[in-house]
Amino acid sequence: MTSKRSITSQSRPRRRWVSFAIAGKVLLVSALAFVTICEVRTNKLEALFFSRYVQDITWTLQPGASDEIAFPTHGPFDITQGYTLLPVFQERLVENGYTIDKQARQSAKSRSLIEHGIAIPYVKTLSTGLAITDQHGGQIFQASLHAQRFSSFEAIPPLLIQLLLFRENRELFDAERPFLNPAVEWDRFALACLTSLGEQLCGLSEGVGGSTLATQIVKFRHSDEGRTKEPADKIKQMIGASLWSYRQGPNTMAVRKDIVRDYLNEMPLGAAPGYGAINGLGTGMWSWFGKDLRQVAADFALDESKPDDRQKKAATVKEVLALIISTQRPGTYLAGDLKILEAKVNAYLAGLAKAGIITPSLYATAVRIPLQFGQGAPLAPPRSHMERKGTDAIRTRLMDMLGVETLYELDRLDLTVDTTLDQVSQKNVNSVLHSLYNQQFLSENGFLTPYLLCKGDPAQLIYSVALFESRPDGNLCRVQADSLNRPLNINLGARLELGSTAKLRALCSFLMAIDEAARQAEDSVPVSTKVSTPRDPLTQWVIDFYRTHPGASREELLAASMKRTYSGSPFPGFFTGGGFHIFQNFKKEQDSQVFTLEEGFRESVNLVFIRLMREVVEYHIAKMGYDQEQILADTRSPHRQALLAEAADSESREFLRKFYRDHATKTPEERFARLAKSTRHPYRNWIILYFKEHPDAKWEKVLNDARPWFGADLDVDILAKCYKAYRGKSYKLTDEAYLLDKHPLEVWVAAYLNDHPHATWKETVEASAEARQAASAWLFKNRFRSAQNSRIRTLLERKAFEQIHLTWRSLGYPFQSLVPSLATAIGSSADRPANLAELIGIIVNDGIYKPTVLIQALHFAAGTPYETHFVKKPEPPKQAMSAEVAHTLCNALRIVVAEGTGRRIKDTFVNASGTPLDIGGKTGTGDNRFRTFRHGAEQVSSRSVSRTSTFVFFVDRFFGVVTAHVEGAQAAGYEFTSALAVQVLKTARPALVGLLPEANLQAEAVSIPAASSAPVFPSPARPLIHQVTPVESRSTDLRIPKLMLGNEQ
Repeated sequence: MTSKRSITSQSRPRRRWVSFAIAGKVLLVSALAFVTICEVRTNKLEALFFSRYVQDITWTLQPGASDEIAFPTHGPFDITQGYTLLPVFQERLVENGYTIDKQARQSAKSRSLIEHGIAIPYVKTLSTGLAITDQHGGQIFQASLHAQRFSSFEAIPPLLIQLLLFRENRELFDAERPFLNPAVEWDRFALACLTSLGEQLCGLSEGVGGSTLATQIVKFRHSDEGRTKEPADKIKQMIGASLWSYRQGPNTMAVRKDIVRDYLNEMPLGAAPGYGAINGLGTGMWSWFGKDLRQVAADFALDESKPDDRQKKAATVKEVLALIISTQRPGTYLAGDLKILEAKVNAYLAGLAKAGIITPSLYATAVRIPLQFGQGAPLAPPRSHMERKGTDAIRTRLMDMLGVETLYELDRLDLTVDTTLDQVSQKNVNSVLHSLYNQQFLSENGFLTPYLLCKGDPAQLIYSVALFESRPDGNLCRVQADSLNRPLNINLGARLELGSTAKLRALCSFLMAIDEAARQAEDSVPVSTKVSTPRDPLTQWVIDFYRTHPGASREELLAASMKRTYSGSPFPGFFTGGGFHIFQNFKKEQDSQVFTLEEGFRESVNLVFIRLMREVVEYHIAKMGYDQEQILADTRSPHRQALLAEAADSESREFLRKFYRDHATKTPEERFARLAKSTRHPYRNWIILYFKEHPDAKWEKVLNDARPWFGADLDVDILAKCYKAYRGKSYKLTDEAYLLDKHPLEVWVAAYLNDHPHATWKETVEASAEARQAASAWLFKNRFRSAQNSRIRTLLERKAFEQIHLTWRSLGYPFQSLVPSLATAIGSSADRPANLAELIGIIVNDGIYKPTVLIQALHFAAGTPYETHFVKKPEPPKQAMSAEVAHTLCNALRIVVAEGTGRRIKDTFVNASGTPLDIGGKTGTGDNRFRTFRHGAEQVSSRSVSRTSTFVFFVDRFFGVVTAHVEGAQAAGYEFTSALAVQVLKTARPALVGLLPEANLQAEAVSIPAASSAPVFPSPARPLIHQVTPVESRSTDLRIPKLMLGNEQ
């Protein structure tokens, strides 16, 4: 009894403590439940926590690059605005010579949230998109991305707000809950969780969504692909939406209005042809139904008592509701079966009527109206390419620098670009170019005269103007215009034959060679002690000059080089480019004269520059260590054998490439037919090729197989003779090719591809080494010395032009190679207008290369946590040519305008006191033709390809280029020369008054037509981006073509 009583007495306190613990837990759970219920109803704790937390989410814009910044990694809004790509943009812009001027410094909490994929709150402006400003800050381009949007909550029709909230967020405007968290409706969220569980366990579909408007906005903007892929995404959306909702404080009444406005302005509605991605109710109504927001508001305000008004109001209400519903699945509803969407809309209309939001009569009317998508409102007509050439050049450059693939993506970046363009001058120049298609304007301004537009249709010409200003920080592009109503930018993208402007590049090569030879002479032993004979005439001339003018300066040497004399005669002709050529001057009287180099440049004499370029070629050949005369004369010269081997290999590769292209796509039967084809020996060719495939064939089989090939023309006797002559025989490659009258490499390629039908070019080259050697073996025999010499001369010339090309490239030449011919001196290698102007920039800047600057600064993400400003980093000066050479060239260019082919523009640009501004330039005319000649220089045919007029110039600190161009066979109907381009610049002078404030515009005023005048845009038959080879010639038949590219007047 004692023990039992003691046990009972010990257990009573234990039970008492258990009871207390249970009671405590119940009280705690009850308290937590009470607090939770109160919090769900009031949201006071959330308001207190988030409103305080958001105070530490800050950033400031400070100078220099920031190491306190993070960027989002996904989200449609962040991707479209370019925020996710800013690290990539930064890297690419640094590579392109830009540096960070200012960048945001984010707080630690801001960075942590961004790095965890949570959107931080900041004001998102809907007007963002690419904006471009000119040198004065005036806007010259603004991407129009959100033309249809509500400016404020008050601008939204009340009925539209009710439609939205009934569908998405019914508790949003509960006035009794000032601290309401718009990011969460707890009852709706719980129901969404249950229906989601039902979907997973029972396969139920179309569950109730748990997202509020605020959460959906964050999802559309910042979640990966704008979707909720996993529960963690939903949590991040709710946190981001809560931070955004409490960014102004605990009371969210004002923020809730912003939520409705922003949702309606940004709701995703798929895409439509011609509009691209559609975001926002306004844009959706405009593109899907052709109604703007004004009409929507007007229709919502109509009196339902009038049947017509009720019909119109019901249609608009149904269309608006259809778009609100479509945000859930825009691809299904807007691009799929409209019956599905209509059923959904009608169901919601019934709910709206039951809830008293719309009247029964409006509901009945709306249900009867079929939902139909129209073609949308008409798109605004695009601006002509001619008017936007300047901004298009900037946008194209931006695409290249940023690595953006399309203009569509570029225009949606949150980016403002400061450029160097002068918008007033750009518009004025465009107006002048417009007017050049007006016959009256041409007549009034002296264009309908000889050497201008007295012949041909002016409407077919294409003009371009580029103007730059030399400043300490670079060559700033002020005008970039042309009259081609196509995306191609003539100044930056076309490859044109610019005629005698190539003489400026040739003169640069000559003077730089003289300058280099002089430096070498000065750096070596004294000139008076030299006894060896140089291998080229230029070096010899420099040595002779210093011997006769001891102590002469470099300027005196270069000035004297401009007085060297050259014959203007086309004869005796020139071996160049692998053949024998005869060139022509524009004026026949020049053929019998002798010119100084200065005179030849002033009057643009073709033959002077052909001979000049020959000397430059000889200079570079000697500089590479080749004694051309000795190599050609001495068959035992080691250089000769090495050059022959190189020439033979190069020639054989060219033949191999040609035959590979011819045969790679053919079948074995087609290859057989090509090799067997012969007008002189068809039976021999056929039997030789036949025996290669059937070496043991009997006569009967040969005869049977020959009948289908020769048909009724079969001569059995000839076939039998060939059968007896070639049966059982095999031949070396060269012998077989000789019998077939084909090139050995064609025979080899055909056989190789028959055995290796899928062989690549690289594999073919590797396998052809022995065949190429055999095909070229004849060239190394002494009896073919003439052929050897022609190939050596061609190879040495090509090597020299490779060196000349390096010089030209250092002076801005845009292309990867030059035509290895003396004709390059008069324009056969083509050029690009903007790059030609770049050469003038080097010359006027004392030989210093300055970068051409079009984009000065880029401002990304203004007012956001990712704000970054880039500016063009100054580049160190690069001496492209000596100052002495540049001064000599400047003087030569001045003389062209003062006394030569550019004199038409003399005294056009003067200052306020009437003193002419410093001006110089070079003219060029390209009369580009395909000519074919017989032996004896008799011309067989001449076909016009294009005609160009060019004037590259400088005026004071400005420089630029003007071109006029016509392409195709119609070019034969024109006779304009470079005088046309000069006249265009002269006529455009008043258009540049904003850039040349010191210019006196009193004399010879030319009116600038209104920019709104309707121009006649030329539409050439072909794009202007190919190279034209002006002459067809081959050294093998010794044709003697005449080439005339540098026509001048």
